[in-house]
Amino acid sequence: MTSLPWMWWQGYVTVHLRGPGIEQVMNRAAEAGVVMLRVERLTSDVVIVRITARDFRRLRPLFRETVPRLAVSVSVLDRHGAPFLLRRFKRRLFLAVGFALAALFAIYLSNFVWFIEVVGNSTIDLPSIRAAVAETGLKSGVPKRSIDAQAVERHLLERLPSLAWSQIKTKGVKVEIHLVERDTVETDGQQAGHVYAKRDGLVTEILVLQGTPQVREGDTVLQDDLLISGMYYDRQGRRQFGAARGIVKARVWYQAVGEASLVRWEPQRTGKRHRQYVLTVGPLRIPLGRSYPQETHLENVKNWRLYLGSAMAPLSWSRIEYEEVEWMAVGIPVQEAEQAAYLLAWESLLGQGVERESVIQEKTAVDYVEDGEGIRVTVRVEVVEDIGQFLGQ
Repeated sequence: MTSLPWMWWQGYVTVHLRGPGIEQVMNRAAEAGVVMLRVERLTSDVVIVRITARDFRRLRPLFRETVPRLAVSVSVLDRHGAPFLLRRFKRRLFLAVGFALAALFAIYLSNFVWFIEVVGNSTIDLPSIRAAVAETGLKSGVPKRSIDAQAVERHLLERLPSLAWSQIKTKGVKVEIHLVERDTVETDGQQAGHVYAKRDGLVTEILVLQGTPQVREGDTVLQDDLLISGMYYDRQGRRQFGAARGIVKARVWYQAVGEASLVRWEPQRTGKRHRQYVLTVGPLRIPLGRSYPQETHLENVKNWRLYLGSAMAPLSWSRIEYEEVEWMAVGIPVQEAEQAAYLLAWESLLGQGVERESVIQEKTAVDYVEDGEGIRVTVRVEVVEDIGQFLGQ
């Protein structure tokens, strides 16, 4: 069976036939084995057909064999397919090579760091921070794979004593340095309370600014577990109850599911058309002619409006063109449906607050829905984030 996708690889042309001998030519073409697809008859003597480039060369002698009084004129409206596309690229070879080289160069440059942004500093001057960062070798132009984020964070805390916390994030060709200064963390008069876990996770790092830690690195915690207690002892050894403050980073897991159909319904025009007019006077709508359901017809509406001043109701005249269609089920490739379901799952993860840059592990499971006409993709990611949440008592 010949189909348009297969004809696309062979190359096909859209041909415009005009003349009283169209039926004779098409019958001879069928006898000669010429395959014509998507035959559209515009009038009694005008037809548009799609033919492969090879069959079009076989079709030419048939036009010369027709009786002069039944002569048929032929013109090529468009050319489609891989052979014509390759021929076009050959004409623009240098342009294609230039685009390819530019794309490769852009991909190569994306492996380096070109921008460094500092976020969160208020009292520490920016030159001091940049100098401390430069000591670790992090600067514009270095490869991203050479960046040791933990080493840079540790060096900043050692080099700048007024820092309480630091984090390095790589976003494309930019590195963001997030800082928290000790003075900005302390809040006078804050209500006493504890820090609890807002998600399940595996603790990887804990930094206590005030209070008593209740977990250690490597502990597994559940949602609402106590992480940092507001109970602590001051320098005089007296027991105090204040606002627990700190950062507890943990490995946490998020999961999302995306589904996509393996069938797409597309309208196929039957060629039947209907027309309806509608006269509207203010809120009154007067249809002239029959309307047709949207389930089986496509609508094309054109409106004309006339306003006769603020004291009179506006007039409008509408013409509605109904075109009858039959909905045909078209199969969607499994890879395309799987990719669509994967993107939907990631949209859900982004809605949950997951950042792609923070993902350290991703697992994907694919299965079919129960009716067999859809595909389901389950994405499970592991990230490192601060799970601490302060709750006042």
